[in-house]
Amino acid sequence: MTTRLFVCLVVSFLIHAAVLVQPWNFIVIAGDRQPSMSIPVRLVDGVRSEDLIREIEKIPEEIEEINEGISFETEGEVSADYLDLLKAKIFDAWEYPEDAIASGADGAVRVRFVLDALGSVTEIGILSGSGHASLDSAALDAVLKAGPFGPFTEDLAGETLTITGSFCYVLD
Repeated sequence: MTTRLFVCLVVSFLIHAAVLVQPWNFIVIAGDRQPSMSIPVRLVDGVRSEDLIREIEKIPEEIEEINEGISFETEGEVSADYLDLLKAKIFDAWEYPEDAIASGADGAVRVRFVLDALGSVTEIGILSGSGHASLDSAALDAVLKAGPFGPFTEDLAGETLTITGSFCYVLD
């Protein structure tokens, strides 16, 4: 009887240890989800195809207006953990400039930057500006202040990583 109890306790311990050690990557936080690029479908009567094409072309612009905060896209494969670390460091360094708040300026800035294998920023530039110099420079400053991001993880084979970041400034 004691042998059976001992075996059950050991098996239970191993199962619990495996559950605690296992990374739970399937849990998704609602705020981190990206909007889908789906096209709304509806029945139409007598609509010209040119009008439908114009409506479809407007959809990405509408999605860009909805996004708030920061988001990143990478050229190449990178672990989710490394990208989460990068996003958290940049988000902590990111500020809404006082002069932009005072003037009621808002908009979106797209920044492209390149990291070397040690995680240092080697190149940085603005792909599309917000129309307000202080917002554009605040996005650049956030990336530069947050770096370096640490060496690449073993799953990233290249010597550099190119990242495009979107910074959306929204006043309520």
